Amino acid sequence: MEREAERLGSTPEAVMVDILLRLVEPGERPSALLEAAQASLDHAAELMAEGRLGDAFRRVWVAVLLALKAYSYMRGNDIPSSLSDFWKLASEASRELETVLDAWYAGLAAFIADREGIEDTRHLEKMHERARRLVEELTSVRS
Repeated sequence: MEREAERLGSTPEAVMVDILLRLVEPGERPSALLEAAQASLDHAAELMAEGRLGDAFRRVWVAVLLALKAYSYMRGNDIPSSLSDFWKLASEASRELETVLDAWYAGLAAFIADREGIEDTRHLEKMHERARRLVEELTSVRS
């Protein structure tokens, strides 16, 4: 699973969500993904409070990926299968969603911070906030 996540520029958690998502009815997938994104952000906040910043960075990255997948399902688009697909999707979504590029850049920074072992609470808090705004915007659009 780690190799597949590496190939996709993703995480093992996001790959596992993709596998489990196959059990969810297609019309319910956006909601399930947004719930998973929110759970990832909640977990990131817990990890941040515990001082486990690397794990928290990764949860922020996962939340951004899940939110973008939810958007893709909502629009009936192909589901991203690589980092470049997510990049294109973020660009397309930015025409419609105000928060997507901030969340995308925050997610990419979180991905790098996790990979490089960076420990920076201030940046993590900002990244978390930007990802949370995207999840909230998509949830309100979905309602």
